[in-house]
This record gives sequence, C-alpha cells and structure tokens, in this order.
Amino acid sequence: MKIQCENIKCQGCVDKIVNALCDKCPSLRVDIDLQSVEVGDGLSDSDLSYIKSKLKELGFLKEEGMINKIKGFFSK
Repeated sequence: MKIQCENIKCQGCVDKIVNALCDKCPSLRVDIDLQSVEVGDGLSDSDLSYIKSKLKELGFLKEEGMINKIKGFFSK
C-alpha cells in the first residue's frame, strides 16, 4: 500500500521516517521523487493507523479533507 506524503525532500527525511517506523513496518520504502511511503500489504488497521499517525506527527502526511485541499490550493 502506498501512502501519499509531502515534504520528503532529502535522505535525512527518509531516515527520519524509516527510524520512526521500522519497528511496525520493516519492509517500509520511501520514495523522495514520488513523495510517498510504501508499506507492505497485510498490515492490520491499527498498524496502518499508527503509521499514518506517526507520519502526520513527523510532518510528512498530507492533510485530507475539503478545507485542507482548498488551503493547499491557495498556498501554492
């Protein structure tokens, strides 16, 4: 499963994500160019929720919802 992210700009960002999530998802892959984090299939809902929560806490998860899409449109 691929999780669309933002603000992944360098190897330091990749290392921060990998270090924070390697216990829950050892097969995690981060793609700087696509701004995404790929986690293996078969994760439980609670594991996936934890991963998304951690990405949000680190500042890499895209905000969802109509208001955030509108804010994103005007901030570009």
